[in-house]
Amino acid sequence: MRRGVALWTGCAMLLGGVALAKTRGGHDLSDEELRSEMTRNRALAAYVARNGQPDVAELHSLADAPPWDDHEVTLYYLDMRKEIGFARAWILGRPEVALQRYERPLTDEQIAMLSTRVRKTHATPSGLGPDARAEDAARRAENAAGRVEAAADAAERAADRAEALASKSVSEFHKSLRK
Repeated sequence: MRRGVALWTGCAMLLGGVALAKTRGGHDLSDEELRSEMTRNRALAAYVARNGQPDVAELHSLADAPPWDDHEVTLYYLDMRKEIGFARAWILGRPEVALQRYERPLTDEQIAMLSTRVRKTHATPSGLGPDARAEDAARRAENAAGRVEAAADAAERAADRAEALASKSVSEFHKSLRK
């Protein structure tokens, strides 16, 4: 009887340790690890391409039930005061769907805590310092504005074509009524 109780207690402790290890906090991602995650998660890659490299990137284990993958990547942009989480969902046995799970604003306390963990590429002189990051952000904003302007021009051209087609259809309809 004691042996059975000891065996069950040992198994429960082992399973509890495994569960605790899975729910532990994440770790910061290096540039190489972030690039690797970006190759697996298209939503993450698209966001980083649009908004630039994050100040802090970390990997968290997920204890969620399926269909979620076993981890998520959280990006922190201190200048934008933003925290964004990305994960993949499993469909038909493969992690095919890449999603942005959440986007939250950062508080001043969180920013102060995260500023000690800023990625090395942002902290080194050869990387991006605060001035260079501000210029980079301005350049990204200007590029985004250019893309929005180009999209607006394309939409305007499409609207002009649709209007011309509609007026042509109306005139053809009126011609067919005269016959």
